[in-house]
Amino acid sequence: MIEESALQNSCGTCVVCCQWLDIESEELSKKAGILCVHCVGNGCGIYETRPQVCRGFFCGYRLISQLGEEWRPDRSGVLIQPVEKNLPPQYSGAQIGFNFVVLGGDAAVLRLGFADYLVTLVKRNVAVYLSADSPKTLINEHLRPYVNDLAAATQMLLHLYHLHLEAKEKGWVPK
Repeated sequence: MIEESALQNSCGTCVVCCQWLDIESEELSKKAGILCVHCVGNGCGIYETRPQVCRGFFCGYRLISQLGEEWRPDRSGVLIQPVEKNLPPQYSGAQIGFNFVVLGGDAAVLRLGFADYLVTLVKRNVAVYLSADSPKTLINEHLRPYVNDLAAATQMLLHLYHLHLEAKEKGWVPK
């Protein structure tokens, strides 16, 4: 288990995970998109005694020390969820993948650095997923043809994001 004190990036007043995580445990049950009853607007009201499921979750912004403040979920409009289970065999070498949950609309996808970072992960053969409060989709093969054309990669990401929005409107929702 990762010790919180070892992480360089801080949550600050970000509470995106308090609203967008789907949590089913003995201690807490909440659906994605519903603000946790313990959230007090700028943090957890029961932080010191918060459930283990919350203690054990660290978003990608917290885990990846190279990401700057602009990647904090409440600033970027993107919640990066680590994916450690059921990685496709071709991406298992990295032992972790990342689901980029776009919550901030087109602006989050078009934000400087977003496409560049996802393309970098694709080049490194890390499993990259995309979602929009919808089931995640592995997007490596969609981005691979554009790893040397950032403008085209950005357009593909925008297209994939819009497909997720359309699917969500048609009832394709997280379980």
